[in-house]
Amino acid sequence: MIYEVELDTAGSVLRAWLYPRACRVKVIASDAESREVLTDTVVSPLADEPSINDMLAEELEVAVESFGRGLWRFRWEPKEKVRPSEKRR
Repeated sequence: MIYEVELDTAGSVLRAWLYPRACRVKVIASDAESREVLTDTVVSPLADEPSINDMLAEELEVAVESFGRGLWRFRWEPKEKVRPSEKRR
């Protein structure tokens, strides 16, 4: 089932489409991966790349070390194990 939803944004109200429990998501790094998570998907006519919210990051056990520099690690890894974000393709 698909639902049309209105989302409040900084600029205005955005009309988007909600697909409940539509995707299985997993973070895959060169030497480790998260567990798979079933999640809702919101499709926006304005977005040109995927994004995740804080709750999905929590479920995937992602710890952000630096938003600006794009550094992160899995929560179970030592704090010294910092990974760079992948380059956009």
